[in-house]
Amino acid sequence: MSQAENDVVEHMLSSLTISLFQNRIAPSDEQVMYHFGLACERAGLVATEEVAIRVLKRVSREINQAQSVLEFVGRGEGWLH
Repeated sequence: MSQAENDVVEHMLSSLTISLFQNRIAPSDEQVMYHFGLACERAGLVATEEVAIRVLKRVSREINQAQSVLEFVGRGEGWLH
């Protein structure tokens, strides 16, 4: 992954987390793609299909790992549902 793609992942993770805390519900697919577009624009990255697949897979993996850690320590049960 390029540095620009890593920047997009970090931006998306922080903006999606803020959105989740503010709205208390998981963002819709449209909201995720909106955040993706903003993050790409901010990082100066052209959002090709290939880039989108890599970035969204990484974001998904990071979210799943975070959720697993929260459940493991007993804080995440029911938190994201």
